Amino acid sequence: MKKILINASNLHHGGGVQVAASFIAELAEMLERLPPGELVVYVSSAVHSALSAQGFDAALIPGYAVFNVHGTEAFARKVTNKFLGYDLIFTIFGPLYLSRKIPNHVVGFAQLWILCPDNEISRKSSLYNRLRVALAYKIKWIFFKWSSARLVVELPHVKSKLVAYKGYPEEKIDVAYNCVAALYFDRASWSPVNISFTKETGLIRIGYPARAYSHKNLEILLAVALELRRVAGDVFEFYVTLRPDEWSHFSDEYRSVIKNVGELSPAQCPSFYEAMNGVLFVSLLECFSATPLEAIAMRRAIFASDREFVRDCCGPHSVYVDPLDPEDIAAAIHRWFFLIPDESRKHHLEEAYAYLLDLPNSKSRAIKYIEVMKKQLNFEVLQ
Repeated sequence: MKKILINASNLHHGGGVQVAASFIAELAEMLERLPPGELVVYVSSAVHSALSAQGFDAALIPGYAVFNVHGTEAFARKVTNKFLGYDLIFTIFGPLYLSRKIPNHVVGFAQLWILCPDNEISRKSSLYNRLRVALAYKIKWIFFKWSSARLVVELPHVKSKLVAYKGYPEEKIDVAYNCVAALYFDRASWSPVNISFTKETGLIRIGYPARAYSHKNLEILLAVALELRRVAGDVFEFYVTLRPDEWSHFSDEYRSVIKNVGELSPAQCPSFYEAMNGVLFVSLLECFSATPLEAIAMRRAIFASDREFVRDCCGPHSVYVDPLDPEDIAAAIHRWFFLIPDESRKHHLEEAYAYLLDLPNSKSRAIKYIEVMKKQLNFEVLQ
């Protein structure tokens, strides 16, 4: 009999919350796949809220508990002690800053900055910020490496970089492909978004759902919007999804041109996509982001960075742009809506949707996570 902990206590925002909520919801429907024994699930308040919004019944998992761990506070003995005594711990995304090494620890890795410290964002940052960020990610990597954990990554290129750049043992890295959450295919699970649209008809709305992280490259939206205004007039509207404290850091001009609908819960995201005519994703650095695939799931054109982390998951089904060139981004958006015939656009979106349906889904990802846990415990994997 094994005692297993699924840990999502350290996830408080962004895509990690969505992945954790999706996995735990799927896990509750396949508990028989786990080794016999006791299951405990720690979720943060954010993950719990995401699950509740989907109508999840926490009683399905007797060991379900809301427990918040923020950053390095896990290093405190009283917090670390809550992670002792398990035969295996699966931390959905790390690092987990524990003061004691955990045997049989499986940890999700989605920290591409650790693997690519000399990147487009760092090169345009001040020396102080470069040093500050470099130190933060060095500490993250120390805890990943010190844990000696089996790592789970979302795409093959991340595994390759961990082996080539960090010398991490290839046999201790598994790929569990990320995917679109099941709620995108269940309209009853969606929550509405309060968007104050301009009453003028015929406007084309472009959304970029993201937090205000530097690598998300949100600053470029103003230049893109102004370029489109120059070539097409006041036809396009751009929408972002920022918290008030994030929004306040942008210039008055930015906030007068770009519209903000506020932070979204996972259950609100499908409604946001549906309200848009197209989706922008001009991130500069990712292990993986579900945004392009979510746009495809909602049959919306995705204008995405011409980068490996998008091509690995979208293939030819994104409209690729140079994320550092606002004129290139604007030209791609203008071309799609004004120069490509309606039938061609519809065909592109339907092909993309068919491609998406052939990709791993949230159920297959959950099964893969369980297989990785069993492999770590040397249990036979159910087929």
